[in-house]
Amino acid sequence: MDEMVEFLHQGMLSLIKRWGTKWSIWPTHLVTACCGVELAHAFASGYDGERLGVLNFGMARQTNCIVVEGAITRKMARILKITYEQMPDPKFVIVMGVCGIKGGLFWNGYHMVKPYEVVPVKYFAPGCPPTPESLLRCFRALQDEITTGVGKNTISFQSSKPSGEVKKRKRPKRVPPSPKYIAKNPSVIVDVERVEKWEDGEEIRREIEEILGDLAESVKITGKNRISVRIGVENFFDAGLRLKESGFDHVKSVNIVDVPHEGKFIVEYVVSSYLNERYVSLLLTLISEIDRVDAHFPSMIEVWQSADYLERELHDLFGVWFDGNPGMGRNFLIAPDTPKNPLRKDFKIPQDVYVGGV
Repeated sequence: MDEMVEFLHQGMLSLIKRWGTKWSIWPTHLVTACCGVELAHAFASGYDGERLGVLNFGMARQTNCIVVEGAITRKMARILKITYEQMPDPKFVIVMGVCGIKGGLFWNGYHMVKPYEVVPVKYFAPGCPPTPESLLRCFRALQDEITTGVGKNTISFQSSKPSGEVKKRKRPKRVPPSPKYIAKNPSVIVDVERVEKWEDGEEIRREIEEILGDLAESVKITGKNRISVRIGVENFFDAGLRLKESGFDHVKSVNIVDVPHEGKFIVEYVVSSYLNERYVSLLLTLISEIDRVDAHFPSMIEVWQSADYLERELHDLFGVWFDGNPGMGRNFLIAPDTPKNPLRKDFKIPQDVYVGGV
């Protein structure tokens, strides 16, 4: 019997404490993924989870249960811990879905944390997706434990024993390895030219070409309201200044594509305009390439201040040093114990191992 349940079985008012807690489980739901749909289903009119004395609640300090719905990352682990610590005793945790149990689709991600390593978990509702019935089973199991003081699984499976003698195999049966093919890695092209119905597309493309002049290596239409420009690293800052003077007043996003088989990073700045009506709907992608080993790139914060935190984020994730950004070398985004530059494709991703039975 753990301390939370033990508290309900102590003292002269233990009967009332157990009765009140059993029929007043108010879970705050910590939604990080799609399991929130199944929780909503469990408390909708079809299953009506409230008839069991369970009512979803929004504020941690007035609840006594957490339902973790989905994957918990290193950043979310802190939120889970803070939420749990704000709750009054007795309090309980239920985890639903395979993402919470083992990481699900993201099981080999550098940023995954198992909830039971952060807070004490009472019951798990397995599955992807878990069913509303399985979640309600967890609540019923919790209510039974509150009453009896003994935690039990809601389902068990009989182990089948073979009858008669079984001949032992000379060697164990193993799952055959998956076939492996060796093929040349394709080139990574991020500015594939597309012809779409865009009335002013070609005219705007020529305007961008005139603005940049000899600084641009190529200017292509890659979709409706989308133009991509390839620029050499040495000309990137000057190109940004010209675009800023022409009305491109902010950066929408900064991205890096790791291409290890070509020994390079592809750096992309997506810029647009708030004030120039001509370019308000246009997304202009500026593309350049740098060496993966000596990964330096000119910072664009003197041109577009909004590039600051985006560059710092990519410095954490890929290790690219943006010359001129004062935030380089500082941990901006990821937890201190996260592997260095986790989005670089420099380390082998762990793989599940499957072994057949004898």
